[in-house]
This record gives sequence, structure tokens and C-alpha cells, in this order.
Amino acid sequence: MVQFNYGVASGDPLADRVMLWTHAKYEGLVENVHLLYQVASDAAFTNIVSSGSVVTSEATGYTAKADAVGLAPGLEYYFRFSCGRWVSAVGRTRTLPASNVSEVKFAVFSCSNYAFGFFNVYGEASNSDAQYALHLGDYIYEYKDGEYPSTPIAGRNHVPSTEIYSLADYRARHAQYKSDVNLKRLHGRMPVIAVWDDHEIANDAYQTGAENHTEGAEGAFVNRKAAAIKAYHEWLPIRTGTDQS
Repeated sequence: MVQFNYGVASGDPLADRVMLWTHAKYEGLVENVHLLYQVASDAAFTNIVSSGSVVTSEATGYTAKADAVGLAPGLEYYFRFSCGRWVSAVGRTRTLPASNVSEVKFAVFSCSNYAFGFFNVYGEASNSDAQYALHLGDYIYEYKDGEYPSTPIAGRNHVPSTEIYSLADYRARHAQYKSDVNLKRLHGRMPVIAVWDDHEIANDAYQTGAENHTEGAEGAFVNRKAAAIKAYHEWLPIRTGTDQS
């Protein structure tokens, strides 16, 4: 059985393409998962306009991304992933419009701390007439459980409970956020345009360190930063390029 536990997402839309994302893993097995993706102009997938294949594995934390091309500007599309008889949830996405449109509607977010409360605003945005989600950073927070906030909302304790440093830690924290029902709804409803801020790595991060990092005692910051950025690119439906450095 192939599990799509974190739904589907799309992002970085252009006028003729959009990034598609999912997480897929065989239950109880560690091996490559070969996926097909389809983009259609209708919810029944009778008119498929873009399709292709992608492989996910431990190397990417079982996340998969595909750049679906050949789309028309300013249109809504439906997409899904499959592996044999196992099929993901269906997501909706949209390309960027041509330059002559009179308006574009965004839902804008930032500073999304899982332990501070429920992500109800993500759910409300998914029910709105917003066409694109713009996330301005702090998509996750790196703190240990009980640090910020000191008393998490019931049932919203951070995973892992420790401060996150390693690639496995950052992957686990991203997975926890992606498990939230309202965040999954938002990602399945509209494409996200996302940029990172400091908490995707550590509080008040700068090129060679961070306020919330003690060099040596907590490992080398360069390693922590690399792990955080790799996990961010794995778990967000964004294009990956030279901005990883």
C-alpha cells in the first residue's frame, strides 16, 4: 500500500507551469516509489493536459516534486499522483495570469507556530475566493517543546520534542506541520508562493550563525543550515535552484 499521508500541494506558479508536490511511501517498506502525475482541466480528469513521472525515496524524505508544463495562463487545474492502484487526493491549482488582468487575489500568511494554536485561518482561506497563497516565512518553528510558547495548546506539542538540528529533525517538524488538516486543505486548494525567514532554520539566523544556535555545543551552524534548507526544499512545492546556498 502506498500512503499519501500529507496530501498534495502546488506552488511557484508561472503562466505556463506549476510545481506539484506530494509525499508517498510504501507502508512498512523502505524503497523507491515510482509515481505518475496528471493535470487536467476538469475534476473528472477527462481532459488531461499535462502528465509525467517522478520517483521518491529516502534521499528526498519520500517527498516528490514535478514541474507540470504546457499549461495555459490564468486557469484553474486539477492534479493528482498515483502509483498503480493507489491514488492521492485531488488538488486544485492555478497558473499565473497574463499581464493584462485587472486583479489577482492572494491569501497572505506568515509566522505559523504549530504549538501556539490551531491553523484555522488556513482553513478559512481555503474556503475563500483567494487564487494564490503567499507565505512570507516562518512556515515552521525550530524551538523545543515548551520553549515558545512555554505552554503549548493542548494536543499541539511539537514533534520532535527537542530543538531541531539534523535533517531528520527538520523533516519530522515539516511532516508534523503538513499533517495539520487545515494546512493540507489550503495546499490542496491553491498554489503557494513561499519564501523562508529565520525560523525555517533558527531564530534570528544570519549567514554564519543564529541567535538560537550555540556553535560547537549544538554542532556546526553550516551543517544545521544545510539540513534545514534541504528539508525546506523537500517539503515545500517550490523550485529548487541556486538559492539553496
